[in-house]
Amino acid sequence: MTVGSRTAETIRRFTSKRGRGRESASFGAAALGVLLLAGAALGNGISRTAVEVSDGLTWLADEQRGEVVQVNPASGRPETRLQVSGSDSQLDITQKDGVLVVLDRRTGQITVIDLATLLASGRRQAPPGGSSKVLLVAGRLYIVDRASGSVVNADPITLADIGEPWLAGLPLADAVTDESGVLWVVDHGGTLRALEWSDEENKFVERSERPVSGAGPRTALVPHERGVTLLGLEGGVVLRDGTDEDLTATTARQGGDVLAAQTSPPGLAPASIPDTGTVVLVSGSEVLRVDVATLGCARPGRPVVYRDKIYIPCRGTGRVIVLDRSGKRGGDDVRTTGTGDPQLVFDDGKLFINAPGAETGVIVDPDGTTRSVVIRSPELQVTNPDRSPPPSPPSPPRPNPTEPTRTRPNQPTSTNAPTTVVAPGTTDPSGSPVPTTATSGPRTGNAPGVPPGVAASLNGRTANDITVDIRWGAATDNGSPISGYVVTARGGFSGSTNTAQVAGTSTTMTLSCAGTQFCQNGRLDLSVVAVNQVGQGAAGTAVWSVPQSTTTQPRPTTTTPPAPTTQPPPPPTTTQPPPPPPTTTQPPPPPPAPVPTAGAVVITAHTATGYSRRLTMAPPADWANHDGACVVVNKTYDYSEPIACDATTANIAVEEGSNMVVVRATARDGSRSVESATRRISFPIQNECRPGRICPIPNAASDPVSNEVSSGPMVGAGIGLLATAALLRFGVRRREEEEDDKQ
Repeated sequence: MTVGSRTAETIRRFTSKRGRGRESASFGAAALGVLLLAGAALGNGISRTAVEVSDGLTWLADEQRGEVVQVNPASGRPETRLQVSGSDSQLDITQKDGVLVVLDRRTGQITVIDLATLLASGRRQAPPGGSSKVLLVAGRLYIVDRASGSVVNADPITLADIGEPWLAGLPLADAVTDESGVLWVVDHGGTLRALEWSDEENKFVERSERPVSGAGPRTALVPHERGVTLLGLEGGVVLRDGTDEDLTATTARQGGDVLAAQTSPPGLAPASIPDTGTVVLVSGSEVLRVDVATLGCARPGRPVVYRDKIYIPCRGTGRVIVLDRSGKRGGDDVRTTGTGDPQLVFDDGKLFINAPGAETGVIVDPDGTTRSVVIRSPELQVTNPDRSPPPSPPSPPRPNPTEPTRTRPNQPTSTNAPTTVVAPGTTDPSGSPVPTTATSGPRTGNAPGVPPGVAASLNGRTANDITVDIRWGAATDNGSPISGYVVTARGGFSGSTNTAQVAGTSTTMTLSCAGTQFCQNGRLDLSVVAVNQVGQGAAGTAVWSVPQSTTTQPRPTTTTPPAPTTQPPPPPTTTQPPPPPPTTTQPPPPPPAPVPTAGAVVITAHTATGYSRRLTMAPPADWANHDGACVVVNKTYDYSEPIACDATTANIAVEEGSNMVVVRATARDGSRSVESATRRISFPIQNECRPGRICPIPNAASDPVSNEVSSGPMVGAGIGLLATAALLRFGVRRREEEEDDKQ
């Protein structure tokens, strides 16, 4: 019998009236078993894919209210409002890889939001205006000051400096990062450089340097997946470098500021020139100039490349025009409900058009269709990112006796670690007296929250001192009225530290610059803590840079004092003075043993190793030279590990969820302790499947080899089921044939 006839016979048996029920039942059961086994084999990969997808939420700015709003494009509604600045702010939002950074160009304040808790994890003061820029790439955060020609690698959580800054020696025209992590900068002299951060050397390393004739102060860079496109339109030069399709071209010279796309494919790099109403497109090897003023867009804003089309906001019209690669119209105009300058945000595969002051915005989907999204929702409560963190979670439940016990390094034998509370009317760890409260009776409530929005501004300056206005928001009292605030300023001025105690939310400090350069280019570290009957709360911090003086300081004059007049010596006396009376006054007690500065950044990074974290530390001088005891403490679970005060690494046990880790220094006489800045460590909660619950397949890490090994027996089992079904059918068929023969 041939293969074809056997196949026909098998089909006939399946479809015959007598054999259809038994055949389909046996093979149906076998097929069901194979599908179940295949589902089990593939389920792990399906679950893992679901975990890795984006949350689908995007942050937009509401500048009139000083808020950032998280919107859900699926529902078209906002979900979270965060108050990050004052009204009429100028907010630049950078969001990538789970990190949200907000730069207020009006004040120069940079804020990092911890998206797990919606709390501000770090703040930093940058020069106000358009010279500052924040770049996020490959888990690193770079802060660019184009006016001073510097780039700083900052901690993406605390914004503290990491390693050495890079200095160009000239002001920078622009700085960007491509998707591979390379930092590209071009200075006012037209030199294009490619930089990379070196963990070994703890600084930026120059990978390439290329002088570009025609590039200058208005040159702009467009980053790609690899490499950049340089647009030196004031000199008529276009350069594509670091890509697989490098290009050098010339174009007509054009004056005015250049607003380049923040990212684009290498073969399509657009930029707008608002002063002339034109858009320049580098499309493939061509450089095109498009007069968008004739399209009703007299003042084009920064363009965005989306799905091979160029979206260009038209300032003052509430309208966005669409061009294709050739510079022609690529679609209908997109109109917003506002009349301000539309802001284009590309995130999570969608294009958001946000009109400042409007209640709604527009979402452009990948197919080019548009729909509305609500941005302002009065019923949605505003959240303060400087509020006190939530209380520590309860202790984890006891493990199931039937489950294997997990070994955790540095597991403590007792959770009764002592804590230090600074009471009002005493001296805080930095040596500053704490304001007292008039409230008497038993203490209620908790320590106050973090004062939000710490900022500083220049009030006045002379040759010998500088006056600074410091302001902040009211901290939450947490059940006990706030009696005042302690403000501490540290820097390179005379005395290094200045402290003030106030009852309001602002103060003015005059700092002496004698013998220093602080009044010209100093840096001021500010710390504000609230005080109530319970004690001091956590500090709100900020860093403020002294702006450069625009006037020349007068040259100091030297005067010679007159010679002192010589007085004749007094005549000698022979009268003996009476003996001093005996004193009964006790000598003053010795001063308390010193401790380092509270709230200093000691922990700079951490790496994961199971239920332990290896900490990287850079203790400041007063911490490294402390003569008392130091210990690393997980404050959430009271885990601790003694360390040397000048240690640069340490290990600490962690648990699932959020862990608050500090370094605690105790005075040599044990009289008091201080803590460093808190390092928040998040440990993803593992899936647990208990009896009686429907649980997902665990998100276990796997590799191709292990998948292949585990899926092999499953495939074998499926083949076995099919073979069993075939044997059963063979036996049934024989009995049927015997019955036919008897008849």
